[in-house]
Amino acid sequence: MSDILEPKSIVNKANENIELVEFDEFINNINKYETLGVGVIIKPSDDIMLLKDSLYFIELVVLDFNDFDDGRGYSQAYFLSKRWGFKGEIIGINAHLDQLQFMLRSGVTSYELLEDYKGFNEEDYSNGFSICYQAAANNSGLKQEY
Repeated sequence: MSDILEPKSIVNKANENIELVEFDEFINNINKYETLGVGVIIKPSDDIMLLKDSLYFIELVVLDFNDFDDGRGYSQAYFLSKRWGFKGEIIGINAHLDQLQFMLRSGVTSYELLEDYKGFNEEDYSNGFSICYQAAANNSGLKQEY
């Protein structure tokens, strides 16, 4: 896989360019950012509990899914969207194709694939399944089987 660079901004669903701030920078300077409408980049090791009371002024959240073996991004998306009711976008970046269905089921609203996957047919990986073997916050009409 190619080297991963963190984006400094990202385009949201409304086609607006949103400035991104790293998690630690945001947490250490919440008062500075609360009126700026920024997005926050969250790595799997970041303690998102520290964001819980600040979600109302975060424009969007960017979760890094680069490490294929690390499932914490799914839990972070679930907590943000389902438990805490975050209404902004949750964007998964550095995504692998095989992660798409799980990302979308856990609360990720959009994603950017790793460069190595550009040009692949994403549809089969994001919506190509009809059954699942575990409960999820968003089973998207999947038939659950045990």
